[in-house]
Amino acid sequence: MTDATPALSAPIACVERLLAALTVGDLGTAVSVFAGEARVVRVRYAEGRVAGGETLAVGRAEIERWLAEIIARDVSVRMTEYHLEGESLVVRTAWAMRGFDGERVQSSSLGVYDIVDGRIALLRATSREEEGAGRPVARV
Repeated sequence: MTDATPALSAPIACVERLLAALTVGDLGTAVSVFAGEARVVRVRYAEGRVAGGETLAVGRAEIERWLAEIIARDVSVRMTEYHLEGESLVVRTAWAMRGFDGERVQSSSLGVYDIVDGRIALLRATSREEEGAGRPVARV
């Protein structure tokens, strides 16, 4: 990662709070970094190009349910790189979580965060697998 410029410091701190809260299972803190009417969108790819998206949650109540499902899978997540693109903070993360069959799944994801007044207003995310360059599942 590169050193954060002043323009990046506050958005990075916001995303770091989210990731740390997810890792320790602190749902309240994780939800608190989102704006009241924030949206979470999963970006879809086809043949290496963006091919639409699916809205996963709108507003804190829906975001809380979405985050609770993630936390319930014993997630561990850390930021590996970031950069500013226009008004958005683009963040690559590495994560591990319990899969649906109890195995430990490891991957990375890309999140594009629009942060307004210190809170996430829009999160567009995709996993490495959805980008078409996934890693194999690791069993623990």
